Amino acid sequence: MPHSVPAAHHGVDVWLMRLDDTAAGLARAHGLTLPAGSSASAWLDADERARAARLHDATDRHRWLLSHVATRLLVGLALDRHPADVTWRREPCRRCGGPHGRPVVVDSDDLHVSLSRSGDTALLALRWGLPVGVDVEQVTSGTPHDDLHRWVRAEAVLKSSGEGLTRDPAAVDVGDLSRARWSGEVEGLDLGLSAAVGTAPGTGADPRLLAALAGPALHGSSLRVHLPVTAST
Repeated sequence: MPHSVPAAHHGVDVWLMRLDDTAAGLARAHGLTLPAGSSASAWLDADERARAARLHDATDRHRWLLSHVATRLLVGLALDRHPADVTWRREPCRRCGGPHGRPVVVDSDDLHVSLSRSGDTALLALRWGLPVGVDVEQVTSGTPHDDLHRWVRAEAVLKSSGEGLTRDPAAVDVGDLSRARWSGEVEGLDLGLSAAVGTAPGTGADPRLLAALAGPALHGSSLRVHLPVTAST
């Protein structure tokens, strides 16, 4: 039987996914079973396929596709649906009102979803009952650590509110960077993934990834972080 995200868990589930893999390999790494009867790429809708086709780099395109395949798999497990039966609609844009705001699952307003990708890694957050936002960025030697740290926190906040980049991330209250948990416009916390992913060459003690999670009443919620079995600890 596939491992699923039980509806009774009203906290937050965060999945760390490796995108230089196949759908079958990603599923195995998380103890999941793919539904029989169709290839994972067939789960995607026309809009997802069209967006992927606009990515000219083959590696970028593969990573984008796998992140969306994995999202459908995990959302489908949470809702007891086949991944192909997960459908999306767009909220109205907070700036202009157009139909290009954040994606939400049709017929399941109680399940909130946030996806972030950076390089070969994606983070997916699922939360029942309350909004959630997640962001992940790879640390590079060319970006000041504190600037990237603030950006990751701000992105998580703006995703949780549904504003996205319709608002300047520099205007977001991201709290004290020396504290893993912060409370500003919404509650947030840093996700300590460095032990799972190691460090990047040339970055010293910096983690290879910076990640943050945000949402209302977050500190009163339970959190489960699902790492692939291939991650080092």
